[in-house]
Amino acid sequence: MIDKVIKWDKKKSIQAIKNVSINEPYFQGHFPGKPIFPGVLILESMAQAGSLIISDFVDNPSKKLAYLSKVLNFKIHKNVIPGDQLCIEAKLLQHKMNSFKFSVECFVDKKQVASAEFFATAVDK
Repeated sequence: MIDKVIKWDKKKSIQAIKNVSINEPYFQGHFPGKPIFPGVLILESMAQAGSLIISDFVDNPSKKLAYLSKVLNFKIHKNVIPGDQLCIEAKLLQHKMNSFKFSVECFVDKKQVASAEFFATAVDK
């Protein structure tokens, strides 16, 4: 889902891009005549950015999975529509053993469109 990483401060933060294209199949039904990028996919983009930071902490990332375990205060401040470039900024707030807490914000044209805090756990595949 994430198209490109634009900045990666290892073990601390990441900035990534998701280009929102009208060609995606979910726009056919969400919503006809007024396409909106689904909120659950905004959340998925946020979780993917956080999971990249988790990969900095594990010995063999290809043998691990990052499970989303808790989402706090997920808010969509503005709709994301086709043609938008979603900039995802994830920051690691806490790390203890295989558990991680993140703060993530999403922007379009430097305006905040979504925010959340979430917890994830790294587990063996």
